[in-house]
Amino acid sequence: MRQRHKYEELLPEEFYEERARAPVAYFACGGMEEHGLQSALGADPYIGYECCLRAAAHGGGIVFPVVPFAPAGVPGYTREELRGGRYALYPPSLWLSRETCKLLYEELLESFADLGFHACIAFGSHWPADLLMQEIYRERGGRVGGMRFWGGGLVSLMRDWLDDLERTDHAADGHGMMWETALVMAMRPDWVDLPRARRIMQSPLESQLQGPWPHKIERIQGATVEYGERWLAEAGERLARLATDLLGSQQP
Repeated sequence: MRQRHKYEELLPEEFYEERARAPVAYFACGGMEEHGLQSALGADPYIGYECCLRAAAHGGGIVFPVVPFAPAGVPGYTREELRGGRYALYPPSLWLSRETCKLLYEELLESFADLGFHACIAFGSHWPADLLMQEIYRERGGRVGGMRFWGGGLVSLMRDWLDDLERTDHAADGHGMMWETALVMAMRPDWVDLPRARRIMQSPLESQLQGPWPHKIERIQGATVEYGERWLAEAGERLARLATDLLGSQQP
């Protein structure tokens, strides 16, 4: 069954009806990135997409298809840095340069404004993309033409929860670790094979999760759909509130 909030599934008349009902556009971006042996490569962009779909289910709006492009590194490698061989890129992760991503994200925002949306949530579900979205938000003052937008991502959106996790269950936080594995499980259980995580340290495949953290690798086994679902539900509600605030700020 087609979904009324998915841009790609709407008929033209349905697009205009939903835009009139809730003139909010959502788009989520993230790189195709290695998250350990246990998780599928599309974790980042599709977690963001799931959060946006949940927000639209709460308050309406239209969710653009996944934008599977993001910069590597902090604050993001340039094209020369990306191609230069100096930095570890952890294949089969796939990255674009910071400057390309910035141009892409800004043009998407401009296109949504041209389409008559009053508000947009630009959501980077990957830390470098999150930082880049925040930068664009600051530089543009949260506005493109007549459209207000929020630029950020999963980490900035859920900072209080992540800080609490750091304090109470440090072994669970970090890239590809228990908390992020649980998010993937809640979104797509078939994208996670938990027992494979125990092979990360001995795997011949280079991984960002290889390091002096055997306790964190073992903690991945505690990931559950229920735990991830709590995070996704909260993130969806927060994004919906942000969208409502953006629309409210458009009123005279």
